[in-house]
Amino acid sequence: MSARGWRRALTGLALLLGLLALRVALWRPYPVAGPAPADGFRRVVGVVHVHTTLSDGAASPAQVIEAARAAGLDFLAITDHNNLDAKAVEGRHQGVLVLVGTEISTNAGHLLGLGLPDPPFRFSGDVDDALGDVRDLGGVAFAAHPLSPREDFRWTGWDRPGAWGLELVNGDSQWREAGWSRLLGALLLYPFNHEYALLSSLTPPTELLSRWDRVLAERPAPAIVGADAHGRLPLTRRWALRIPGYAEVFSVARNHVLLNGPWGREPAADARRLVEALGAGRCYMALDGLAPGDGFSFVAENAGGRWTMGDAAPAELPLRFRAGGRVPGSTRIALLRDGRPVAEGVGSLDATFGEPGVYRVEARLPGWPLPWILSNPIAVFPPEVAALRAARASGPAEPVAPALTRVLEDFEGPQRFRPESDPGSSVELDVDPADPPEGRLAGRMRFRLGTPGPGRPVWCALMRREALDLTGTQGLALWVRADGVFRFFLQLRDENPRSADEGTEWWSASVKTSPQWRRVAIPFARMRSTSPVSDHRLDLGRLRGLGIVIDVGSEKPGTSGTIWLDGVGAY
Repeated sequence: MSARGWRRALTGLALLLGLLALRVALWRPYPVAGPAPADGFRRVVGVVHVHTTLSDGAASPAQVIEAARAAGLDFLAITDHNNLDAKAVEGRHQGVLVLVGTEISTNAGHLLGLGLPDPPFRFSGDVDDALGDVRDLGGVAFAAHPLSPREDFRWTGWDRPGAWGLELVNGDSQWREAGWSRLLGALLLYPFNHEYALLSSLTPPTELLSRWDRVLAERPAPAIVGADAHGRLPLTRRWALRIPGYAEVFSVARNHVLLNGPWGREPAADARRLVEALGAGRCYMALDGLAPGDGFSFVAENAGGRWTMGDAAPAELPLRFRAGGRVPGSTRIALLRDGRPVAEGVGSLDATFGEPGVYRVEARLPGWPLPWILSNPIAVFPPEVAALRAARASGPAEPVAPALTRVLEDFEGPQRFRPESDPGSSVELDVDPADPPEGRLAGRMRFRLGTPGPGRPVWCALMRREALDLTGTQGLALWVRADGVFRFFLQLRDENPRSADEGTEWWSASVKTSPQWRRVAIPFARMRSTSPVSDHRLDLGRLRGLGIVIDVGSEKPGTSGTIWLDGVGAY
């Protein structure tokens, strides 16, 4: 091609790119029309799953709150990794209600905990502990980025019982799934139109919707959209772009929550009602960057009453399902029962069904692969099925400890445990006749954790450093109570010649105390290795130690208290 030809080609390409950039710059969300919802609920809009500089985010809590205000949010949930250190900012800030939860790292993936006080103990890293902690602290739990392209982020606890829900859309997973070509396109478009660029990077959660439908077939499982906002886009382990900004992310995908009663008067009461509604699934997810979603409604009604998202309706009379409200005129609204479409409408939907099942709605706009709106379901079942589903969502009962076959310490004679600690911490062990559950005496452990420093671990423990053979037993059990809610690790040490720790490997499971005596059972199958080099096998015939350990992985530095123990043994 001649030089003149090249110039013409480049000019044409520049013109084409310029027209594309102009089209993107001029793009605006779809306008909505139609009647406002008449379901009696107040709608509040907000974002869940946000990180600040208190974990791996790029902005301080105050800066993130300002971005939420700029995006017009009613509420914001900060969820830094494994801490609630932002609790000081919880409350209402210029119209934005700020909740502080946490994203808990577990051996089955990451779990969002909302509606939690800052606990005195640390999260252990065990998924069953985490689900129990969120429940005991009065919060609600959601599996974060459950099908993340990163294997170490992916949720594997699908079989865990309880009332946990999940993120159907997650900002972090979306850009990871987009691939480099789509991600590069979004980066090129970002300067011209933030919302359009972010929307163009989204991929439909087809597989995750199928997984959610399978969970819903067994029990209630509320769903939310998680922003997973960090204020930066990591390119390598060391390099990251400071985009997309928090305010831009907060404008694209949001949670719309349906509340009864007033809003904006008392922050603590508003927070409780908000968390309860999210945990019940009385909400829906909307791509507000495509079109404002605050005027959407989905209800089921008959002569017996009216039900909305998150409700359970009796399967006695046929139900009239209606969905719509203030939506774009081209919106295609599909009603799904047990994950399969059963009715569809344009602009609105009105259908009657008498079959039991889980009913939910997807609303789509032309040319966009991701649904504009995903509703939480209305479950329709006879009373006996509804009761069974509710029982599955209540979580497992605490395991009953079988009778001991080996007593390892009853605190009635010479003590087999010895107190140990780092130089800055302290621990004492004596016996106490005050109300032991077994025998005449209980062990009393008084402890205080010191302050960590460079190269200085902080820990205190009761240790039994001798050979043990627990072949043929299934787990450990003990009685425990304390003058507070603490977490300690019950640990076994077995032989592992590959380990640099004196040729032994530590296996651990956590125990959480309460002011009342509890008999706790720890199956060996729940114990996980804490050693850098593991042989992946707890050898019960070659044990070299048993410990009750408190460290900065279980409690905050400076914590002190008293724990009573009795009837330690194997079953």
